[in-house]
Amino acid sequence: MLGREPEYYDDFYFFRNKVYFSLETNFSSINPLIEVRKILAFMQFDLAKIVFDTESRKNKYPSPICFFVQIPNDIRILYKGESPYFDLQGCFHEFGHAMHASSIDANNEYWNKYRIPMGIAEIFSIFLERLTKNSNYIRSLLPSNKGNMDDIVSEIASRNKFMELFFVAFYTANSLMKLDYWNKNLSVDEASDVYSALIKEYVGFEIPGEYWLLHHILPEAIMYVPSYLLAAVRAAELDIYMQNRFGDKWWTERESGKNLSEIMKPGANIDLSIFSKLDSTTYMKEITEPV
Repeated sequence: MLGREPEYYDDFYFFRNKVYFSLETNFSSINPLIEVRKILAFMQFDLAKIVFDTESRKNKYPSPICFFVQIPNDIRILYKGESPYFDLQGCFHEFGHAMHASSIDANNEYWNKYRIPMGIAEIFSIFLERLTKNSNYIRSLLPSNKGNMDDIVSEIASRNKFMELFFVAFYTANSLMKLDYWNKNLSVDEASDVYSALIKEYVGFEIPGEYWLLHHILPEAIMYVPSYLLAAVRAAELDIYMQNRFGDKWWTERESGKNLSEIMKPGANIDLSIFSKLDSTTYMKEITEPV
């Protein structure tokens, strides 16, 4: 797609923008903030609790991020535009976090509000982001008179499958490195050697091992990275659950928001068994089957 062999910096975060480049004109007139707020408002979420900063200031933190300032009443999202289609994904992802935090019961104990397990923290963000990859939803965004709509939707689906596979390979390598880092008490240099070998094995890239030190999570003293893989599986399960209850276009049913709010209300004490068995079969089948 770039007309050359991959370089070490062509990682997941770089490529998630470049992979959609030729399709971006179809989304350039779409305001992602308006679209996500429209859906959440229809599903009866209280958007007054969520503040969204889209200003493109100098030195502004480049990645989308959500701050749980005071659960559930003060949730803030920081965002800086990158590209039209990825902006749609990024806005929905961060609003998924905000939807989660603003739905937690204010009367919950402190630890059930602010001590959300890592394996739960990304479920609802990835779940809401999945909507931007849903062919039915994509069709609703594009002008009805677009003659090549089927081709656009099919191409988006194909590239999203590629990015999901890239995500799984990239985050598996990252997770295994962090596991070794803690279990084997590795030095930074040793961790760099492990990282280089794992990225080569799983992603196929030759990269300097020290590259992990630039990652937005890996250098931190937490084991957060595998939470994305766990959440991707659980978000797929939640999607199936919502479809079974409210139909293929669950986001167009007002009661779906109430159901989601009830699931999220307990905070850290969430009952995952309502929708998840942590069975990766559904998710893996979804991203490996041809479009």
